[in-house]
Amino acid sequence: AGLDTFLAGSAPAGTEQEREEVACPPREIVTAVIPGIEVMDLEDAVRALWKAGIYAESGMGCTGPIVQMSEANRERAEAILTQAGYIG
Repeated sequence: AGLDTFLAGSAPAGTEQEREEVACPPREIVTAVIPGIEVMDLEDAVRALWKAGIYAESGMGCTGPIVQMSEANRERAEAILTQAGYIG
């Protein structure tokens, strides 16, 4: 009964919105990475970037989960992920 309320309160801002179907932008070479995203939020973070028109991929780096994007989109992607609560 209270589990749904607890889980809804612990999700990062925007999670429900990112679960909607979002089209993947045109593929780009991904050379920049953003670490520090919780593994359970990784695909939602990628969808948040796709929704903003940034091509991104998820992956595992040497120290944990990462989101990859082109170097040209790195700063904008960081701002989007920070605002959505995926990174601090």
